[in-house]
This record gives sequence, structure tokens and C-alpha cells, in this order.
Amino acid sequence: MIRGAIGRIRRSAPLAVAIILTTSVAVGYSSTPAGALGIQPATGSSSDEQQRVNQIIAELDRLGEQIDLLGEEYALAVNDMEDIAVEIKNTEKRIALKEAELGEMQRQLKQLALKSFTQGGLSSGVSSILGSSSTLSDIVRKKYLTGVALNTGVGNTDALQGVIDELAKERATLEKQKKKAETAAVFAASQLDRAESLAATYEQRQAQAEAELGAALRSERQRRESAALESAQKEAAKFKGAKYANVAPASSKAGAAIRAALSQLGVRYRFGSKSPGVSFDCSGLTSWAWGVAGVGIPRTSRTQYAGLNRIPTAAIQPGDLIFSGYPIHHVGMYLGNGQLVHAPRTGDVVKVSAVYWSRVVGVARPR
Repeated sequence: MIRGAIGRIRRSAPLAVAIILTTSVAVGYSSTPAGALGIQPATGSSSDEQQRVNQIIAELDRLGEQIDLLGEEYALAVNDMEDIAVEIKNTEKRIALKEAELGEMQRQLKQLALKSFTQGGLSSGVSSILGSSSTLSDIVRKKYLTGVALNTGVGNTDALQGVIDELAKERATLEKQKKKAETAAVFAASQLDRAESLAATYEQRQAQAEAELGAALRSERQRRESAALESAQKEAAKFKGAKYANVAPASSKAGAAIRAALSQLGVRYRFGSKSPGVSFDCSGLTSWAWGVAGVGIPRTSRTQYAGLNRIPTAAIQPGDLIFSGYPIHHVGMYLGNGQLVHAPRTGDVVKVSAVYWSRVVGVARPR
């Protein structure tokens, strides 16, 4: 049942993200009137048009942030499900070993008891006591079995009862893990549903804006991207030569991680994905790239930020990870000169972008 739930969530992921969106400076569409977005009708002047463009971009940016946050929550839930699945598998293995151990102990004790009591007419009783592992803990009669053991050289039934108790604990653990997995699966599905609904709204608003103000929106997008790159490069230039005590040097494997990430340029974004050549989410790209370099790091942006060695932003070096969002829901890999490679969001692809330093929450350095 648990595995089925996990499978359904994983299979639903591709369907949940088929909505096409643009990124960086987004443009929007809505089936609702423009006034409902706080966008005032144009009077025909270029200043009015620019104001509408700015309002649309701001609205779409807010929607994009919400979608990004849902994507991170989904990635965390999927990561939890994968971890729980491993735990369940390990518990099932332990249960199988304990059942085999118990079965062997029962078989040996039963054989010894039968040899000792065949003439005494007690073999039937021994068989009923030792014949069922599922009910053994309820019917073990320690005094009786001890008498059997003493007559057969086993010693006592403590070891037998110990295995029975351990098996019961493992079975209880398995049930808790299955319930935990079901909860994670339900949560993941809910986040996907919310993301789909929000992304549909985003798509509608974008299409309407493109139809009404396409040229102006594209021009503003290009202007902002150019300005962002220039600003990012100027800020990055200030970091050069900065020295900090007690900051670990950049990893010798950073170059390999960067090459791995750049090899995926053009690969599309997909929630919860880490599939080279097919699709990635933001943390899927960074964890995969560093994994190719031989360095294992946590799976999601939030767990990467929590689990890796954090450094001052001004100490940043190529290969370091840059985090943004409150709570954190995006990560990219720094390339130097104010640029990063990342998987931005649904509808976009792995690409190189300017770093918005004002949005950086922190920087971490894989080792």
C-alpha cells in the first residue's frame, strides 16, 4: 500500500508540471479583468504602458515565488518519502532475519523436546506451543519450556523470548513507518495540486499580457536582465581579494561540479526531478552535479543550506551554492563574475543567469 502511494506520487510529478511558464522577468495573463490584478487601463501614453508592464511583472514575480515555494515543499516531501522507503526496506530485512532466526530456534527446540518427551505423551503439547511464530509470545509458558530445555540441554528460554520481543518491536516500527510514508505521500500530492492550480493562473495571466503588451514586456525583460548582469558583476568585483579567517578553501572538485552542471544547459525544469538529460529541479541539479564530482550533498535546497558549511557571501568562489527565498526554496551554483547556473522554475530550462545579490539568503560550500 505504501509503495503504491509512493509510486503514484512519483508518476504524477511529470503531469503536475507540464504547464509552460517563462522565468526571470515574467509576463502574465489572466482570464480575470486586468483591474482585478491592480492593473489600471492604459490611457495611451508610453508612461501608462510602462506602468502596466511593471505591475504585471510584479504580479507574476509574486506568483512565481509562491510556485517556487510549493516546489520546494514538494521536493522535501518526495525526499522524505524516499528516505522512509529505505527505512521500510531495512526494517523488512531485519524482520525477515529475525523470523528466520526464530524459526530455526523453534525447529531446534522442538526437535530436542520431541526426542525427550516422545515416550511421555507430551509431544503434542510441545508442538502446539512451538508451532506458531505469530502467536508464540502469547502462549509461551516459560516454566514448562524451561523444564523442556533443562531436560534437553538448551539451558533456558531467555534467548527465544528475546527474539520474539525483538520481532514484535520491529513489526511495530514497520507499521509506524508505513503510516509516516502515507502521510508524506498525501502531503506531496496536495502540494502538487496547489502548484498546478497556481501555475494555471500564472499561465493565463502571462498569455493575456503577451497578447496585449508582448513587445513592451519583452523589451522590459531584456532591459532588466542586462541591468541585473551589470549590477551582479559590479558587486562580484568588490568581493575579489576579500580575506576571511576560518573559512575553508574552495573544494578541488568544484571545477568538476561546474562542468557537470553546465553539461545540462537547456534541460527542462521539473518539480522533484534529478534526471540528467531529461529534467531537474533546482536542488536536483546541484546535488547531481556535486555527486558527479564525487561529493555527496543533501537533496533539497533547504537541507543543503542546513547541512553544508556556510561561508560569508563576499568569500564566494565558483562551485559554491547560492540560496534564496524565505523560507529557502531555491539554489544555484556560482560560476564567478556575478553569474550562476541553475534550474529556475517550471516552464524554464537549466541556464546561466545573473545573481540577484539582494535576494541571496546565504552561501554554502560543499567539500
